[in-house]
Amino acid sequence: MNTLFTDTRLYDGAHAYVARYGGALLEWLDAQPGERILDLGCGTGDLTAQIAAAGARVQGADVSPEMIAEAQKKFPELNFFVAEATAIPAPEQPYDAVFSNAVLHWIPDLAPVASCLARILRPGGRFIAEFGGIHCCDAIYGALEAELTRRGHPVRRPCHFRPLSRIAADFEAGGLRIERAHWFRRDTPLQGPDGLRNFLRMFCHAYVDDLPAAEQAEIFAATVEAARPKLLQPDGWHADYTRQRILAVRP
Repeated sequence: MNTLFTDTRLYDGAHAYVARYGGALLEWLDAQPGERILDLGCGTGDLTAQIAAAGARVQGADVSPEMIAEAQKKFPELNFFVAEATAIPAPEQPYDAVFSNAVLHWIPDLAPVASCLARILRPGGRFIAEFGGIHCCDAIYGALEAELTRRGHPVRRPCHFRPLSRIAADFEAGGLRIERAHWFRRDTPLQGPDGLRNFLRMFCHAYVDDLPAAEQAEIFAATVEAARPKLLQPDGWHADYTRQRILAVRP
């Protein structure tokens, strides 16, 4: 898993909705006092802190050193560490639960993630996650990929929006059983007049990182114009998110 996000100010500012919407997933987690919980892909730690507030003994892990540094700065009383989702160090005691918000769609192969989770969870331990569902942000990615193709550039989508059948197969191969799942649409307002441009800067830079800065700006500007008829509403820009939630258990 590569380090995708380094701009903590943009993440906590224009895209604070990632953690805000993820808060609803805490109901699925139902953290209990004293439980050992890992927040996998914790970003800058806001949801980790909410899990700790429930009385759980929580740690946060993220692949981005920048995100972990900001999380530790914001919540010095909590324990954060840098780790890949497929290589979480074995804890002193197995975790009762692993929580993950907006992470799995950035990982190409979920079976090794499930194997890692099965290794660090106790028998009966649970994994609760929300991530991009199939058809997530089709209007945004479709406009961007059409512009890249028009310019003769290869399209290398960094995110992976899978049907539930594929997710379930990968998790079962890794040693976990999905017991609950829910796919839903979530229209998401983006902040400010540059909402869509900031979305592209935050989540789509991997498409264009190897191109000159001037051309990157041109591609993003063209994408904004192409997406305008579908995504600009009277109250501003919206993203056409879909989400997938799962609860999986180690047998």
